[in-house]
Amino acid sequence: MKPFIENVMDTPSNDWIVREYHCRVKKEEFACSWHYHTEYELVLYQDPECVFSGNYFAGDAVGSVHHNTLLLYGPGLPHMITGQINGSEEKPHHSVIVWLKHHWIEKLQATIPEARNIKRLLENSAYGIKFSSAISQQVAERLNGIEQVERQFQAIRVIEVLLLIANDEESLRLSASPYRISQVSGNREAQQKVQLATRYIENNYAETIRISDLGRHLHMSESSAYRLFEKHYGVSFSDHLKQFRIGKACELLASTSQPIALIAEKTGFQNLSNFNRQFKTVKEMTPTQFRNRFQ
Repeated sequence: MKPFIENVMDTPSNDWIVREYHCRVKKEEFACSWHYHTEYELVLYQDPECVFSGNYFAGDAVGSVHHNTLLLYGPGLPHMITGQINGSEEKPHHSVIVWLKHHWIEKLQATIPEARNIKRLLENSAYGIKFSSAISQQVAERLNGIEQVERQFQAIRVIEVLLLIANDEESLRLSASPYRISQVSGNREAQQKVQLATRYIENNYAETIRISDLGRHLHMSESSAYRLFEKHYGVSFSDHLKQFRIGKACELLASTSQPIALIAEKTGFQNLSNFNRQFKTVKEMTPTQFRNRFQ
């Protein structure tokens, strides 16, 4: 199964977008693909009637989703959600997602110097952030019905939301390890190299991949390929590949009943013992313990 790397905002004129989703299916189990993207993603789950039961995954963190769960994922942070919806016309499941580009937030900071806490917010987003109930409720009030508002007034609400979450002193970092794609400014060639590297891993993670293979694919020396990863992903090539493979393994463990040995093979690990060791290092639990959360 190929990973899904989400291309959220491929229109250059859009620096941010907001989407509301209403699910009224009577009963449906699902698991979205383990994915990441270059934008920041703020997602609000609204479930006052408790029609959804499930878990979010962010990096190496797992948590439950309930009414007014508010999460922020930074660029490069792999995430997914899995669970069961039991909704109806009278009791729909409602979620709101805001995607934001890095340069737009930078411009906002320059315009509003008092919004200095946004810098810390962006830094912590590499771990994923869960916000307090009080802030989540205030964000819900501002995002309610936002798609029916003209875009210039949507912008005001989005700015308010950013200021609110940036000042949440009770917010929690999720993942034990950061996952990030450093922002590339004004270097189109570097951006293209990063995209090519990402696609290469997406398409070949199940096979043995060496830095020399990637270098040949990118027409770069091995040392240049190493620097590309360290600069733009914030981690080494081997760490990024390991994190990506573990993420794919989490997706398969949560959404299929395939044997663990087969999942290890499908996600590029040479043997089961190495898979178990690497998985426990990243997730602080065994693959079996992880899967049991979804039984």
